[in-house]
Amino acid sequence: MTRWRLFAPLAALVVLTGYLGLRLGQPLDDTAIIEQAAARYLTEAGPGAQRTDCAATAHPDARMIVVCHAADGREFSYVMGNRGEVFERSGPQA
Repeated sequence: MTRWRLFAPLAALVVLTGYLGLRLGQPLDDTAIIEQAAARYLTEAGPGAQRTDCAATAHPDARMIVVCHAADGREFSYVMGNRGEVFERSGPQA
């Protein structure tokens, strides 16, 4: 048996592991982060809350801040990181 046949499966495994590591290590895109904050808002605000109540803007210390305005006047804000984690949360505020 030739050497390349012995090492080909190992090389394929190394390439696959490297590819998966790169893909899993990438930060989320803006839409995914906003969707995570909106899902959190829907559970916290209760009935009547909609995903369209939320908007995002840049934040100097994090990736973005997502602010959601409920129909009853309450405001929920989420300071979001690169991987969708919530650094700081405030709300509801009247």
